[in-house]
Order: sequence, then C-alpha cells, then structure tokens
Amino acid sequence: MNRTFTLTLFLFFTTPFVSQDFIYKVEPPSWWVGMNSSTFQLLVHGEDISNYDVNIKDERVSLNKVNKVYNNNYLFLDLEIIENGSAFDFDIFFSYEGQVIKKYTYSLLKKSKRTKGNYFNSSDVIYLISTDRFSNGNKDNDIVESMYDKKLNRRKPESRHGGDIKGIINHLDYFSEMGFTTLSINNMLESNVEKPSFEGKFITDLYNIDPRFGTNKSYKELSTKAKEKGIKLIKEVVLNHISDKHWWISDLPTEDWINNESIYISSSNARETLFDKYAFKNDIDAFTDGWVNQKSPDLNHSNKYLSTYLIQNSLWWIESANLNGLFINSYSSISRDFLFKWNKSIQEEYPGFSIHGDDIDNNKSSIGLFQNYSITKGKDKKQTHRLNTKIKHKISSVSDYSSLNDYPLQKAILNSFKSNDLNQIYLNLSQDYLYPNPNNMVVFLDAQNNSSHFLELINDFQLWKMAHAFLMVSRGIPHINYGTEVLLSPNSVQIRDGNIRLDFPGGWDRDKKDAFKGLNLTDQQIEAKSFMKKLLQWRKTCSTLHFGRLKHFSPSLHNDIYIILRYDKRKVVLMAMNVSNESKKFKPDYFINQLNLKLNNKEAVNVIDDHQLDISKNITIGSKSFLLIELYY
Repeated sequence: MNRTFTLTLFLFFTTPFVSQDFIYKVEPPSWWVGMNSSTFQLLVHGEDISNYDVNIKDERVSLNKVNKVYNNNYLFLDLEIIENGSAFDFDIFFSYEGQVIKKYTYSLLKKSKRTKGNYFNSSDVIYLISTDRFSNGNKDNDIVESMYDKKLNRRKPESRHGGDIKGIINHLDYFSEMGFTTLSINNMLESNVEKPSFEGKFITDLYNIDPRFGTNKSYKELSTKAKEKGIKLIKEVVLNHISDKHWWISDLPTEDWINNESIYISSSNARETLFDKYAFKNDIDAFTDGWVNQKSPDLNHSNKYLSTYLIQNSLWWIESANLNGLFINSYSSISRDFLFKWNKSIQEEYPGFSIHGDDIDNNKSSIGLFQNYSITKGKDKKQTHRLNTKIKHKISSVSDYSSLNDYPLQKAILNSFKSNDLNQIYLNLSQDYLYPNPNNMVVFLDAQNNSSHFLELINDFQLWKMAHAFLMVSRGIPHINYGTEVLLSPNSVQIRDGNIRLDFPGGWDRDKKDAFKGLNLTDQQIEAKSFMKKLLQWRKTCSTLHFGRLKHFSPSLHNDIYIILRYDKRKVVLMAMNVSNESKKFKPDYFINQLNLKLNNKEAVNVIDDHQLDISKNITIGSKSFLLIELYY
C-alpha cells in the first residue's frame, strides 16, 4: 500500500473530526503594539478547541499560558508582545498529537498617539443621539435578512425607524454650526433580537456594530470625520448585562459566567445597600447581581476571564474607533471591584480618559460617593462591595475624569421653575461639597430615559430658554438631547418607551419639516433653534465658563432674584433669573463688586442680543425672564 495513503488513513482515524472553520471566534479580533501593557488575553471559541495543543513560533510574541475551562469549546490564551515596535501579523498553530490542524493569523496593529486634551471636559457641550431616530442616511441597510427584526415602521414607537451612522455623518456640519462639541450616541452594537431592537439595549455581539446602523468601518469613519470638524465622540458601553440571544448563552464558557447560576432573579433595586455600613453582603448582592429583566442575563464580574474580556473590549473600542470618552449606563449595579479595575486599566493606557456615568439617583450624597467611590480591602470580605470614605478610588481612578449625570440639579431646576422658587437651585448648588469634582458633573434637563423637560415646564417657552441659559452658565458639562433645539417633545410623559424617542425632523427624505435646513418649522421652533445656537457658539469660545470659578447669591436675600457669577482673570459672566410673576430691578455692579476685582470697565454686553449696558445702573428683569451678560475687566 502507498505510504502516503497509509499516513492519510492513519491521520483520518486518529485525529478528531473537524471542519475547516472549527474556530468560531477569536476575540479581541486584533490588538496593538505600543500599549503600556505588553500582555493581553485571547478568547478562542471553537469546536472542542481545548483538545488541541496551541503553539506560536514567532519570537516577537510569547504564549505565556493556555487556560482551559470546564467548557471544551473555549481556550483563553495569555500572550505577551516581545517586540513592541512596528505592526505585524503572527500565526497561532492548533495541533493534535504533533499534527498542525489549523493555522490562525492574528494582527497586531500600531497604537495611535494621543494627548490628554483629546478627551471631553467642562469646555464641551454633549449632544445625545438615538441613532435609529436621528437620520436615515443609507436605505440599503434598513432591512438586513440575517437579523431577527426585519420590520421598519415609523408609525410605531417601538419599531425600528431606520436611522443609521451614515445619517449622523451626513449632518456633522449641522452639529458644528450649532456649536455642539461632543456626540454621545446610544449603544449601536449588534442587537439581534425580535423587539425592541432599535435602542440597542439587548447586545448580541460586543465587537460588532449592528449592520442596520452600519459597520465597524463606518463607525470609525464617523469618529474620523467628526474630529475633522472639531467634534469628539463618546461611545456607550454596557458592562453589566448582555442579551439572552448573545452567542455566549447557548455555549457558556464557564458555569459562573452569568450571575445567579444563569437563573433569572430580578435585581432588588435597593441601591441604598451600597452605602449602608450595616448591610449584609446578601442584600448588596441582591442589588448588584440581580438581572435587569429576563432578557438581560447579568454578567458575573468576579469571573477573571470575563472581567479581562470586558476590560479589553472597552480598550479595543477606544483604540480602534479613536474615542474621546465612554458612557456607562446604570453604573451603580456594576461590581465595585470590577469597576475600579476597569477604570484603572483604562487610565493606565489612556491617562485622563473621560468616563460619563448615568444612573437615575436624586440623592446628591450617594452620587458624590460614586464619583469618589471606594473599595474596602482586607480581612473583612463582606466589605468588598461597599462604598465608604476611608479608602478612596475615583470612578475613573483619577479624580479629574469622572463625570456623572447630576439628577439632583435637574430636579432642582424643574421644581424651581414650576414652583416659582429659585431657592431650590441655590440650595442644591450650595451642597456641591458632596461632589469631589462638581465641574465634572454632567448637567442636563433631559437624560436618555427621561420624559421631555418641555412638558415638565408646562410648555412655557420663556422658562425653557432660561433653563438652557442656566445650563450653559452653571458648573459642569452641559448635555442636550437631540431635537431639544427645535422643541422636539412627546405629547405625554412616558418613561423608557419609544414614545420619548421621536424622529428628528428632516432626518428622512419625505419629512415635511426639516430642522437641519429650518424648513416648515413653527416660529417658536425657529426661535428656539436660533436661541440655542447663540448660546452654544458663545459658550464654545467662553473659557470663563469652561474653567472659571463660580459664586452665587441667595434669592431669599436679594428680592427673590437668583444671581450666579462665573469669573476668571479676564472676564465676569453674570446671570440673573426671575421666575416670579412681576418684574424686578437690580444693579449688576453691586454683585460683581463682591468679587473684589479691579473693574476698569462698566460696559457689559448682553449675550443674547449683543446690546451694551451700564452695570452701574438699575436693570429691570421681566417676569419669568433672565439677564445674561459678560464683562471684560
């Protein structure tokens, strides 16, 4: 018998049967030379992959360890980059009894050069976009046959409407002309579920953009073209859960990959246990380890392989898409230990990188602890999930870069305007000692899951204008929902519902109204857009508002007028608000003189109408009105 034929028969009967594509996933799909850490870990998913020997013959890369888990379909490879210079490819060999069965080529790219100033901060104004509801720039991806949800119906709030990445790219000039400096976009990762898939809440692949929004390439194009316009990009990351349709679920890497042994147990929603020094660990775990809903399995961050996977996933997106920030939803439900490790890893690779966190919480004290949270270490293992004030680790591990949504201030603004009592805003800001870094708090009127503040203000346009002027003057980072500039608002107050995510007028070809071009808008919408543009462009160039100091005066001591001052070495900005039903008079210089500045100039400029005024004279502020001036001295 022919020796070659005999050897072939021998190999056929002694090696496991494998298809040509027996490796299903290798993640991260690529990595970089030049990272501060030369080590990284690959997840390899394939049919009986743990039965194979793994080898790398390239001296530029070291295979430090092959980690096997209970599921034979997974390997976790610990790699170290020895030659950290130029980009290169290397081969990973999978063998059985000395016979190479598969060669997998992996790419190491060159890490980009970055500067600290590339990240968002208090000089920016964030514009929040829900991709599906903003603009349909590519009709070819409206229906993707490989996705479960193939329907498109703009008449139904919970259906997909067709907005995509191309639609956002097409309107980068609009953002720039309006004065928005940063885009924050709701999650766009693959959400291959039945319904609702438009929000991107049910993630089925952590490394790929949903094809109905675009591709990884088009997402990177958005980032690149945005930066050419001077616009930064924030990506939403979901760290605490995935969809029950995620590819992991049918073949979990380990038995403890999902919290509660993969059994649905709803979160207790008892956030207060995180701050309770008397709480038992079981009560804390009932909050952090519980699921959001049955369709969202909760991830177990104490699993070391999963923890590494999620950290590398965030680093991968930061680098591959050249991001300027990350947005974390529901940060309080994420393991304290993991969140610290996650933030620390990001800061080590990208010092000063900006993190924006959201969690509906009206308790200023607890938000302050999250901005400056701590993890207790040591013998008392029951303390590992707790927040306390003894050992402090910032949410991004560096004090200057954590930005959390300021729900208490939002509530104070709305309540002040509705009750005609500006003391609520004053009292709220007077408690800023509870925040480690008030200038990094994100100030807003609408968050992504909130009802429209325009309805909250009882459709009072004057109050709407005053509220936005205050956002621009207050400390922190202003955050504006898409469509706010043209009074886009639902007809009723509905929370966490497609009804609050309306289509941006003009984002679709047959729209009768076009907010981009200003066509067929009402007079009030035109005025609102012009007013917002004026404020945004002014704030964009006003460094006093970016990094200047803040002082304010109690309304109860000054005829119920609330006056806030921002100032630096060159300029003073004064805003006076009156929400009463009668006009008020005041002299601006009385309040400005309290700063003990050497004023050589008495002529200020009204920011809204560009008129000059003498600050030494009485100024009248009308009912439910405000004055916003700036003065060089």
